[in-house]
Amino acid sequence: MAARPTFSIEVAERDGVDVVTIAGIIDENADLSPLSELGARPIEVNLRGVRRINSFGVRTWIDAVRRIAQSARLTFVQCPPPVVDQCNMVSGFLGHGALTSFFAPMVCAECDEQIDQLFETAACRANGGKLPETRCPRCGRPMEVDDLEEQYLLFVRDSR
Repeated sequence: MAARPTFSIEVAERDGVDVVTIAGIIDENADLSPLSELGARPIEVNLRGVRRINSFGVRTWIDAVRRIAQSARLTFVQCPPPVVDQCNMVSGFLGHGALTSFFAPMVCAECDEQIDQLFETAACRANGGKLPETRCPRCGRPMEVDDLEEQYLLFVRDSR
């Protein structure tokens, strides 16, 4: 049985935007060099598949993001909890980019259903820095973030 790759990065062009899809574990073995090879056109980085980032990965990531042309409009989408955690803890984690959508771990206090729900950063900002209401797919009751909401959403105040 072949070992599953622990990291992947793909770059594709779509409607004049460089779309970068990153998945797996960002650590000392992650090759982020394709990021520094991008030009000045808009860049959208989809991080949905990132499972974990270790301290070596954070350093590698920041170095790679800093090499992206300042003239490029840089957005990060579908950021999972491990990425949100780094955005909240590490100054400059997104370089000159903006986090536009992210997943939050949601739990239902009634039936214990757990989901990762996608949210738009702008919607949270418009909602006073809080998550919009999410209904449980199982019982229909309101769900809560499975973390301290104010802490989890620190990046909402700081992001562009």
